[in-house]
Amino acid sequence: MTLNLIALYLRATAWRQGARIAWMARNPMKVQRRLLERILADNQTTRFGREHGFEKIGVYQDYVRNVPVCEFEGLRSFIEAEIDHGEAALTASPPLCYMRTSGTTGKPKDLPLISTHLSALRRIQRTAVAFQHRNYPQGFAGSILALTSPASEGTLPNGKPYGSASGVVSRSTAGSIRNRFVLPYQVLGIADSRLKYLLILRLALERRDISYIGAANPSTLLALMKIYREYREQLISDIRNGGFFLMADLSADVAAAVAPRLFANAIRAGELARMDTRERLADLWPELHLIVSWTCAGAGVAAAALQQELASHTKILELGYVSSEFRGTITLGRSSGSGFPTLDTHFFEFVEREKWDRGQAEFLTLDEVRKGGLYYVIVTTPSGLYRYFINDLVEVTGVLHRTPLLRFVQKGKGVTSITGEKLYESQVLAAVSSAMQVLGRQAHFLMMLADETHARYRLYVEAGDIETLPPADTLAILVDAKLAALNLEYQAKRESLRLGDISVHWLSPGTGDAYKRHCVAQGQREGQFKTIAVAYLKDFPFDFAPHITNATYEITTD
Repeated sequence: MTLNLIALYLRATAWRQGARIAWMARNPMKVQRRLLERILADNQTTRFGREHGFEKIGVYQDYVRNVPVCEFEGLRSFIEAEIDHGEAALTASPPLCYMRTSGTTGKPKDLPLISTHLSALRRIQRTAVAFQHRNYPQGFAGSILALTSPASEGTLPNGKPYGSASGVVSRSTAGSIRNRFVLPYQVLGIADSRLKYLLILRLALERRDISYIGAANPSTLLALMKIYREYREQLISDIRNGGFFLMADLSADVAAAVAPRLFANAIRAGELARMDTRERLADLWPELHLIVSWTCAGAGVAAAALQQELASHTKILELGYVSSEFRGTITLGRSSGSGFPTLDTHFFEFVEREKWDRGQAEFLTLDEVRKGGLYYVIVTTPSGLYRYFINDLVEVTGVLHRTPLLRFVQKGKGVTSITGEKLYESQVLAAVSSAMQVLGRQAHFLMMLADETHARYRLYVEAGDIETLPPADTLAILVDAKLAALNLEYQAKRESLRLGDISVHWLSPGTGDAYKRHCVAQGQREGQFKTIAVAYLKDFPFDFAPHITNATYEITTD
């Protein structure tokens, strides 16, 4: 399909789905009630449905009374019954596959995905891409570098595959668009991150015309650039001569998939070789117009650093509220606050943050939340997650007709409190960002740890070249002042000396990558890795001590 036909297809999709969204936006609860009725009716005969009286539920209030809010561990036995014995425990329709993600215990979470839910997710993805094209058509003029987690990573005892939702949906992308993908899907399943990144670079560098990059986490692109600078000469040599210098390390299926794509391109190799060794991502792909990635919450730090790698004509568009459990929003406009809830596929409930934290759960539906409010999300999906507490906080950023627009703020657990200050991740991110802006630097990675033993916070920041960093106590003073301005309780505890001084530590370059590798090794999926920038020191699994530079200072109250 030619570019003109692809553009026509995407414009038609945006027009058709835009009309559908406009109707739903005017009738959100009509859509939500019908959806809930259908999910409950479809699954009355399941063990979960029988135990919770699905056949007797008539209205939403009945659903609240009959079905308690739960987390994954409350559903694990039902999911394992389906996996181990084929029992229709959660859904009458058997799962096609499972989405694996890390759990709160040592065991991973295998989240079921049924066929009707997958069809809906595919429609959501097509709609999202169509709106991306409507906002930034230049992004679709060239090749597409799509970085997702693999669709299949293994097989469960019932013979069903497990992998990532992003990979499953990506593999179902319309063929006309998928033909413009730089990477065969086999590359994304490489377990060795360095090998995978090098192969991605080898295939992508050959394509000067890349205009679109999709990567859920912006830190992935920063890591690619770091590896490129380390292996620049080998990669350019490969492009000049053809082949891949680590070909022998690839599995047979990956090697077979990439071999036909490893062309010798002396002209492109010469262009790369003539570049300054400090080249940016913008220099490697001058026709890049659009990056679709997370920009909110913890990803905002990496997104800001990534912006320094880009040309002025390249835009970073918010991917939207996406998790392994469900896709919560579609980005309609150009801002991160234009997330339209996927209300025809997932049933939404909300609880105000402060009330939930106080143990006063008052459940709200889409028509009851208000602009500016912060809410925990509770979701019901067609794949058997009933009143599922995902521990995510979202903000209502606006309203489209009668439907709230949502923006992911942070994980609910990204909150610490030593003496009652209730320090939120969003406040730490804002404070460090503000302080670094004053210092004329950019944080590549940061972590604030609550040291309960000494009633103080430890702030760790990676910010590039350590030789040019300002004294750490300067950063500490700026962050402390900003946090006091953002959080009255923090200010009160600091002034009363109940909360001690912040200790700040500059980290050596590459610490953020080392932390990411550690988390991936512990079971987190690389493509969906999200940094939570606030945690408790006693619970934090990574030792920063070997990565601290000599430029370490602490502020005092003298």
